[in-house]
Amino acid sequence: MEVRTNFFKILLTVLLLLLLLTGMSKLYDFALHQNCNLKASFVQNTKVDADVLFHGPCEPLWMISPAQIDPVIKMKSYNLALSHSDFADNYLHLYFYLKNNKAPKYLFLYVTPESMDKKYNTFNTYRFASYMTDSCVNQVVRDCDSAYYKWSELPFMKYAYYSNKINFDVIQGLKHYYTHRTLPHFADGFEPPIQIKWDNHLEEFIQLYPHGYTFVWNAQREKYLRKTIELALQHHIKVYLYESPVLKEAIPYQPNRTEMVNKIKAVAAAYHIPYVQFENMKIAESRTYFMSTLNTNLEGSRIFADSLAKFIVQLNSENEK
Repeated sequence: MEVRTNFFKILLTVLLLLLLLTGMSKLYDFALHQNCNLKASFVQNTKVDADVLFHGPCEPLWMISPAQIDPVIKMKSYNLALSHSDFADNYLHLYFYLKNNKAPKYLFLYVTPESMDKKYNTFNTYRFASYMTDSCVNQVVRDCDSAYYKWSELPFMKYAYYSNKINFDVIQGLKHYYTHRTLPHFADGFEPPIQIKWDNHLEEFIQLYPHGYTFVWNAQREKYLRKTIELALQHHIKVYLYESPVLKEAIPYQPNRTEMVNKIKAVAAAYHIPYVQFENMKIAESRTYFMSTLNTNLEGSRIFADSLAKFIVQLNSENEK
């Protein structure tokens, strides 16, 4: 009798625990969908309807300001980029954007040799935990993070797995819900770079790789670069792959840079789209405008954004002829 009683107590405890974890998972889902500072949530809850999208990792995130560009191009733009994101991450955010917004006229997707090497940037699985019931998201997560995927169907495990990356966003999401907040801190998606001086990133790189670093082309990166392009083309978006200025003194430490660039150009050519490199800009010659070999500081970003805006004006004029 006592054994039977203990069994039912254990069973009841397990059932209550499963119920609690399931409830917490639904609460996390709800809170994250209310957090307008998360681009995945914001673009699915709000009509952005931009004419021009800028997309990619931290380089466009910190370098392209719609507030500066829009008055020049006479169109509305939005910065969809996210820090430290690979092409699978970019693909899903473009997918989210297009679910709730009209297709933009132009997509500018940042691509550089580092983009194609798995050592740089990553798939940030935790950004998609609350959308795992979406078949597209589910498939990409399974492909990019199989270890996470194996555990994600257990109650609350999709959040417990990367809890340190998510808990603050959940609390912030609940705050946004109760305060009826609908606009993110950075409403146009652009996050101004920290105003710092050069901090010897190149010197540290040279110490690690005195003979330079040879990039390794990753098949999965290419796969999701292609999927991102294909998704955009399916929505009749004019796609432009681009590379912002690279600090020239860093280029000798990229021994196979030309080979990687040619491979990127080959991918672009396969879809009959341009790969635009802003490599001849004067700012590329001086550290004064950079906070790393690829990221410009506030002044460098202002100069680059001005050049990009003029480029868009020119191409839009040519496309309308």
